[in-house]
Amino acid sequence: MTFGSQSRLRKEALGKMEEVMAKEHELLSLGGQAAAAAHSLGTPLSTITIITHDLMKQFKGQKDLEKDIELLNSQVERCNEILKRLTLNPVEEDEFIDKDINIRDYLYEIISSFKEISKKNFIFNFDQDSNPKKISKSIEIVYGLRNFIGNANKFSKNTIFINLKSDSEITEITVEDDGNGYPRDIISKIGEPYLKSNFSKDKSKEGLGLGLFIGKTLLEKNFASVNCRNSKTRNGAEVVIKWKNKELFNI
Repeated sequence: MTFGSQSRLRKEALGKMEEVMAKEHELLSLGGQAAAAAHSLGTPLSTITIITHDLMKQFKGQKDLEKDIELLNSQVERCNEILKRLTLNPVEEDEFIDKDINIRDYLYEIISSFKEISKKNFIFNFDQDSNPKKISKSIEIVYGLRNFIGNANKFSKNTIFINLKSDSEITEITVEDDGNGYPRDIISKIGEPYLKSNFSKDKSKEGLGLGLFIGKTLLEKNFASVNCRNSKTRNGAEVVIKWKNKELFNI
């Protein structure tokens, strides 16, 4: 019975992962539909702008709320700028999607995207002489890395630490946070879908393990080894993602 239940859950999780990746690929193939989307989205974005301005007046002086409203307004403006570009050129390329870049730039782009929506600190360390070789763009690698960095952002108290080491032989990424770490009753099962700890103190941050499962599966599919554990230096969670360069650069 237990085996059958676990098999069913894993099948459901794999199905969810395939659905997520299908959506990612769909975003990359919109092409000529972009102009029509830009036209359709113009009105709701204008509505959101009007509402955010009204909210700013309503909650003037409430610093925490003002920051959130300002962030919302800035993201609406960013959407408008993107849509303007797409209206002018529906097949405009996104360099981060279409251009091969090195792993350091991969991480820069992913970290920057979180900085725009998170109030926490991201500390990115890397060897100055880290391998500059470019790799073919992989949605799976981007999504896998985003899952682990996003998880660190979610469960950290204030700071997320990302460290990159890359030489002629290996490329290693370590993601740590200053949170409470993985609960002891699930740490040996990290990477299985639908995990739930009995020791979670904050129910609002309780995860089902699906993000970790998807991230780990996608990265391992692309020849990475993924080791999840609790950090000995910071007490929070730590993920070590490691490739042999001969496999990473042949993806």
